[in-house]
This record gives sequence, C-alpha cells and structure tokens, in this order.
Amino acid sequence: MRLLLPLLLLNLAGCSLTPQPKPSISTDAPKAVMAPYTLNQYVNSLSAQLSHIEEPFKSTASIAVSSFYLADALDSHVAQGQGAGLSQQIQESLITQFTQLGYNTVEYRLENQLNLSASADSVLSRNTGNLKQRQIIDFVITGTLTRQEHAYIVNARMVNMQTNQVVSAGSTEIPINVMWSNEKIQQRGDYIYRSEY
Repeated sequence: MRLLLPLLLLNLAGCSLTPQPKPSISTDAPKAVMAPYTLNQYVNSLSAQLSHIEEPFKSTASIAVSSFYLADALDSHVAQGQGAGLSQQIQESLITQFTQLGYNTVEYRLENQLNLSASADSVLSRNTGNLKQRQIIDFVITGTLTRQEHAYIVNARMVNMQTNQVVSAGSTEIPINVMWSNEKIQQRGDYIYRSEY
C-alpha cells in the first residue's frame, strides 16, 4: 500500500505537467447556402399578389412596369453591389409575367425605330429623346427594396396613373444570395464563403 500511494502521486503529477493541446481554429470557410428558388420564382409571388386588383379594371387598360429602387434612395440608387442587377431583373420579370397573365403590358422604352450596328441591333432605350413621344399608360407597377441582413424586402404596388390610387400591392422577401455566381470563394459582409467544388 505504501508503494501504491507514491506511484499514484507520481502519476497524477505527470498528468498535470503534460502540456494541454491548444484549441484549434478552423480554417474551413462556411459553405454558402444558396437561395432555394430562382429570382423569377420570387417575383412570381409578387405577380400573383399584384393581380388582385381592388377596383373595376378594364381588360384593355395598359400597364407599365418601372424600375425598383432602394426605399431610402428613391431618387438615384437601384440595388447595387451584391444585388447588382436585382432591381432591373425584378422589373423585367414582372413585365414578362404580367404579359403571360394576359394583361395589356406596355413597353414604354421602345424607340421610334430599330437601330442596327455591326454587332447588335436594338429597339429599347432609356434615352428619352429616342422614345415615342406619346405614351398611353393607365397603370404603373412600381416598388421599393429594403436591404436586411439576409434578404431584400420587396414591396410592389400597382398605381392608377390618373388618380394616384394604389389598386393592388404585394410584398416578398428575396434572399440576398439569389443572384450569386458560381465562384468558388466569395466574401459576403464580414464572412468568406466557399461553395462546392
């Protein structure tokens, strides 16, 4: 028994002198979780909500769709940076979807003539001098985007151009990463994401 006690003490002392392993810091970047739906599918939700019009509506009424701007920068800023192209793509998807739903959708960016160049041809413009002077638009679909940490909150409305009355409205949440590319490594905010190889 006398021998057992010193051996036990020696064993315990040896354990306390063994250096403890340093905590390891993972160098693996978190995998990016992509949006579960395409942008077109999120905009489809807006189209469905906007098609519930609250006033008598003639089937011949013309509808235009404007660009969507950041809610806190209505005069100048469409969604940029990570959501580059998001504002324009919402607009383009709504034009397509409302036309497919059978509404009289107007393309007000149409020029007076078809323009041909060596490598392309165009008929759309944002230069007001090239557009048709007379535009007959009864309703306009417009909206705003508000950036949250994980998504853009998109609020859309259809407005009667004569009375300024909102005749229908819709809202959806579009994940910020809905338009991410297939890059292998990306920085989003303060984090670096690695996608599948």
